[in-house]
Amino acid sequence: MTHRLIKTIVRPDGKRRVLIYERSDGDFEFEEQKFSDDPLEMSWMPISRRRKSTCDSAETAEREARDRIEWLRTSASSPT
Repeated sequence: MTHRLIKTIVRPDGKRRVLIYERSDGDFEFEEQKFSDDPLEMSWMPISRRRKSTCDSAETAEREARDRIEWLRTSASSPT
């Protein structure tokens, strides 16, 4: 199944982000990731996958992410 990235929301410190995707079947989902600054990795790694909770729109997926992910509720994050 392919995914098209719709939106990225980055925590102000740049250490975490949430990706909102549109799936090839037309549903939407989100995934939280953290940045590993380990010199051997230096990459984004999944923290939680919310693929089981499909949504009908990107807005619904973002709203669900904000309800479930603490830092999205408590900080002003910057979308990209």
